[in-house]
Amino acid sequence: MDEIGSDGRLRHDVPMHVAKRLFIGLAGLFCIIVPTWELYRGVWPPNFASPFFLFIILGAYAVGIPLALAALFSPAVRWIVGTGRIDIVTRNPFFLRRYRLGPGDIADFRLRRIEWDSGGPTFSVVLTTLKGERFETRDFGTAATAEMFRDRISSVFLGKAAS
Repeated sequence: MDEIGSDGRLRHDVPMHVAKRLFIGLAGLFCIIVPTWELYRGVWPPNFASPFFLFIILGAYAVGIPLALAALFSPAVRWIVGTGRIDIVTRNPFFLRRYRLGPGDIADFRLRRIEWDSGGPTFSVVLTTLKGERFETRDFGTAATAEMFRDRISSVFLGKAAS
């Protein structure tokens, strides 16, 4: 997955699988449809309990709508790093975007520490362009692994990598 191909380019994928997209979308629709279906009689016709039931339904929408939007618009990302150029392709069911970045387009290339409540931190490599666009690799378990990957990207980008 993160191998240097015969053409000397490093390829790195951050996938958004169809199954994950479908699961997130169905979970979002469930959060919207079920509370609305079960509680709409408490809202209509209006009565003294309507605000309480409406509050619950709107809370369900506050969870379901972002999940449905994430399923539709979260991109799968592919990095293709070559000598002097980084091509980043982001793709979701509606859009395909290609970014071609040269040495003059990159503002920052650093590690990001991601804290989790259920375990230790993970790390990713973040590339920031001069235009303010941010591109992130997938998560790595340790800072050392993320640093090694950042150094690997830098070495291929600067033309110092051996196949």
